[in-house]
This record gives sequence, C-alpha cells and structure tokens, in this order.
Amino acid sequence: MKRKKSLLKKINDLIRQARVPVYLHHFGPKKYTSLQHIKCWLLKEKIGCSWEDFIDDHIMYYNVNKIPHSSTLKKFVKRIPVWLKNKLIALSVAIESAIYGSIDSTGLSRTNASDHYIKRIDRDEPIKKSLKLSMYSSKRKILSFRLRAKWCGDTKDVSYLLDHAPVIANVNCLDKGYDSNKVHEEFRIRDVYSIIPAKKNCRRGRYRKQMRDCFDYAQYWERNASEYNNSSLKRCFGDHVRSINFRAQHSEVTARIILHNLKDLLLDFFTRAL
Repeated sequence: MKRKKSLLKKINDLIRQARVPVYLHHFGPKKYTSLQHIKCWLLKEKIGCSWEDFIDDHIMYYNVNKIPHSSTLKKFVKRIPVWLKNKLIALSVAIESAIYGSIDSTGLSRTNASDHYIKRIDRDEPIKKSLKLSMYSSKRKILSFRLRAKWCGDTKDVSYLLDHAPVIANVNCLDKGYDSNKVHEEFRIRDVYSIIPAKKNCRRGRYRKQMRDCFDYAQYWERNASEYNNSSLKRCFGDHVRSINFRAQHSEVTARIILHNLKDLLLDFFTRAL
C-alpha cells in the first residue's frame, strides 16, 4: 500500500508541475477535469489491464474518487495533445544535464496473438506489421521518443528526438544503422559530439571518415543505455500494445515511458536514503 501511495503522489506532483489545464477543450458540458482523466490513464497503464477491469477491480486500491466512465476515458486517451505528452515526459526525466546519451529503435507488436493467428499459409508477411519505437536515452532515463506506424530509416528520427528532448547529452552513441554524415552534422550543429561506427567500405563524408580512422570504443559502450531502456520497457509493460487506434497506441506508449522515468526516480530516492 505504501508503494501505491508513493506512486500516486508522484503522479499528482507531475501533473501539477506540468500545469495541465482544467479542461482540454471548451465543447459541451464537463463533469470531470483533465487531472482526473490523466491520473486514471497513468494508473491503468501501470496495472496493465482493460479499462473495465481497472474501474471495477483496481481503482479502489488507489483511493481515487469520482471516476469517469470507461468510454469517456477511452475517448480522452485518443484526444491527448502531443504537446502535453512531451511536457509530461520532459518533467518525468528530472535531470538538468547528461554526459552520455544514445538513440536506438525497437519494435512493438500491435497484438499479443499467437503465431498461429499472425501468419497464414501462402503469405510472405505477417497480417499486422509492428510499430517502430525510436527512443533517445541517457542512463536509465528516456528523454524523448517517436512512434511510427510504418517502418522507415533510422536516420529520419534523429532530428525529431533531439528537438523534443529536454536535455541533450554531450556525447551521443548510436549504432551502425545511424551512420550518416547528416546525422553527425545534426549533432555538431547543437555543439555536441556523436560516436557512430562507420559501415563497411566507408569512403564519403568528413565525419564518417573521422569515425572510421579514430573510433573510441571506450565511450561507445555507453550505448548500452538504450539497450537497457528497451529491455526494461518491454519487461515491465510487455512487447505489444493493446490499443487499436494509432492515437491511442501513441498515448499508451507515452504512459509507459512516463511511468518508466518515475520508477527510476523513486529508485534514486530509495538508494539515496540507504
């Protein structure tokens, strides 16, 4: 019970710091505030169940009063603006500077069905392709992310991740999939460094040639931060999303990243107390 109360308190503090407006729109009569909706949205994702089970079985343990209907919460999750999601993630990071950072991408399944239902005879590709999740991490913190419904090149997400990150690390480590002179220039414009191993037969690009000739393996191993966050996110919340609509899937992944950062923040408080 103490752990649940501390998590709820942390969520309340996060919502207050974000200065979430009382209502996100001005249409129609309103009975519940956006603070109540966001609180239920994060707690539901923490438990990992359906909205109906959350309202019927789990909400009583968190002492949350005045609960909206499940259909109201489902509509709210689809309508959460992107600026509010990015602000909540930035506040959940709670760091002012970072030395090392890393960018990596992973896949999330759209369904948790068995292989028997995903693949069919005389079909080369699965019925539903996975989502692509790109994340910018620093140690145990996820600074920013981008979710795509269709897979594309890794280099296309670098600029977006850096623009929406609250903090940009001084040294950034990426794998070979991000080997591009434009990616190096993106980091140099922001006065930070990038370490990306050059691909085989690298012959073009000023920064790529520097990586080929003077590659620092000692600092490159800091890229494990992205691997840790990918693994931790999937171990805690699963490797699939439950929502069907893409906007709801985006909100679901956002809630997981916020809870992941809050969990790490609570862990830091616990280790300091020891």
